[in-house]
Amino acid sequence: MTAPTPFPDSALGRFREAVRTSGTAGRLAGPERSAARGHDTLDWPHPAAAPLVLLLESEDEIRAALDLARREKLSIHPVSSGHNWGYGTARPASADTRVLFDLSPMKRILAFDPDLGVITVEPGVTQGQLEAYLAGRGAEFMVPTTGAGPDCSLVGNALERGYGMTPVADHFQAVLGLTAVLADGSLYRSPFPGASPDQTGPAGYRWGSGPYLDGLFSQNGGAVVTSLTLQLMPRPAAVEMFVFWLKDDADLERTIAAMRGLLTRSGLSIGGINLMNAARVGALAGEAALKGAPWIGTGVVYGDTGVVRAGRKVLRRALKPVAARLAFVNSQRLRLAETLARLPFIGRSLSPVVAPVRSAYRMLAGHPGEFALALAYGAAPRAMPHSRRDPARDGCGLLWYAPIVPMEGRAARRYIDMVARICAAHGFAAPITFSTLSVSAFDSTVPLLFPRDRENSDRALACLRALIAEGRRLGFPPYRFHSGLMDEATAGNDAYWQLAGRVQSALDPDGLISPGRYRRRPPADALAPLLQETLA
Repeated sequence: MTAPTPFPDSALGRFREAVRTSGTAGRLAGPERSAARGHDTLDWPHPAAAPLVLLLESEDEIRAALDLARREKLSIHPVSSGHNWGYGTARPASADTRVLFDLSPMKRILAFDPDLGVITVEPGVTQGQLEAYLAGRGAEFMVPTTGAGPDCSLVGNALERGYGMTPVADHFQAVLGLTAVLADGSLYRSPFPGASPDQTGPAGYRWGSGPYLDGLFSQNGGAVVTSLTLQLMPRPAAVEMFVFWLKDDADLERTIAAMRGLLTRSGLSIGGINLMNAARVGALAGEAALKGAPWIGTGVVYGDTGVVRAGRKVLRRALKPVAARLAFVNSQRLRLAETLARLPFIGRSLSPVVAPVRSAYRMLAGHPGEFALALAYGAAPRAMPHSRRDPARDGCGLLWYAPIVPMEGRAARRYIDMVARICAAHGFAAPITFSTLSVSAFDSTVPLLFPRDRENSDRALACLRALIAEGRRLGFPPYRFHSGLMDEATAGNDAYWQLAGRVQSALDPDGLISPGRYRRRPPADALAPLLQETLA
């Protein structure tokens, strides 16, 4: 992270006054909301001043606000819910960016096709809001859930290429189209319109014809995305979670081969499979869930009731050689377990695991919840509220290491050894999850949990940088980066980042929107004239 350069507060003052008098460029947030948008799960080495937060409700307001920012030579950073915990929350990539475009007031669901399951949402629409919307219409579709909780934006998560364990695990893959306001104020629309009140044409085909451009707006700056059209998956007749406990750590390689076979050869509709080591399970669900196993796997089978029931035999055959125990969880079994948990003697051993299992099951069945957010409070358990959890607000220290790992046993073992060695050297546990992102690759996540103070934040950053560097050397590149580590994100592969920079410069030649976000900083000899122009 680089120290912030001097910035003309007079320009910020002129911008603030222009917003107040324009009547068309949104409204300024109060000091409490502005302070909240400055919170992160990291104590930054170079604290930025409290951002100026502008609440925006329409494309016209965004366009007017961009015009004012351009006039004052101020860069801006758009956020939706701002719940990008562990990756920078709402903090921009550049310390010079002092203006946040807060799109959370844009909460409209613009269109919904109940037959196709195609929905168009604005950036402020959250997982919880979508669930309430669908339930109110009796629409049997699953919400693309994540561990970030029900207050997380659907648009923000998809644009960050977040993922979950419902049938479309890769959430950007569910994007059929989008609209965005570009830096020059013009409006971009995907070539094939989706479900929207003022559009006609085919829905359900993301590519259009000609070059595919929607991808330019994922993990990128240069535009403010104002809506996404998403493909939702129908809620099947049966949703059954399976949980398996490994007999021995030496069975890991065979387990991964079995997981790959289930995804490619079983014929079952499996949204995804998680494989978590003991440190990760203990941090998330407590020691009672471990039952002495070195690894625990979870997955979900979706489909017709008869198909799901028959799938148990397939799962048993695949996992029996490596699993000490295999359990199946569905809504009926959960109700039975809850009844037994209230009984004496039986309930004493059963009750600690029923609540986390129900929470995990609901999330995997497409119902958003806060179950996974408990992990972020690992170093600050007393700060965790019963509901409306916000790790940045509550003082949690959290950074994520999130590389892609081939779904192959020897590669996974090299990766595990590397993570354990580097985390131990920096004084961290190594809670590892492997999540099947495709039939050939895992997304692995390693949360670094720490007391959020300067010393421990520095230690966590040093550990994360070491993991990134060694992981790259071994062939495990991260798919997603903290906003303060864009130097790491753009390291290597010169041809790729040079072309990406040229494309971003064409979209946003003045660096107006999220400068530095997944973009290399100009070389040192090019910074002087840019700084002189800014301060002029």
